[in-house]
Amino acid sequence: MAAAVAGLLTGTPAVAADDVVTAYNPGGMAKVMRDAGYTADLDVDDYGDPVIKTSFGNYGGTIYFYGCDETNHDRCDSVQFRAGLDRKTAMPLSLLNQVIKKYRYSAVWLDDEGDPWVNFDVFTNAGISKDVFLTALKAYTENLENVADQVFAEERGE
Repeated sequence: MAAAVAGLLTGTPAVAADDVVTAYNPGGMAKVMRDAGYTADLDVDDYGDPVIKTSFGNYGGTIYFYGCDETNHDRCDSVQFRAGLDRKTAMPLSLLNQVIKKYRYSAVWLDDEGDPWVNFDVFTNAGISKDVFLTALKAYTENLENVADQVFAEERGE
């Protein structure tokens, strides 16, 4: 009730606890993803922080958790969607610049082999609505597919 009243006073809609996604709760985030049709396998990285192994459209990737407690590896405050695109040849910097300018929801960088990696960060702190999280996930997935189309079209000479 208090949340509903606060929403009325601030103009912000109240969000039920079941509709909140947060990096504090990796298992809950993975469940929301699975319920929306994504694969979501919870694991840990080399530092002991949680990760979710998933697919973004046709591309395998990972959701990394950041801002986690250094001792317990919990209470993370943000996530990063990340996927790499394995080219046959190194991606030219001129194409990297074109991609960076064109795609709003993508941070793109090249690894040591010249393969592009596409990232997108989401700060959740104590929680964001499930709809906002899934919208961000969908926007990232669409941008990744568009980036891949451009990256591989150049490699094919299109």
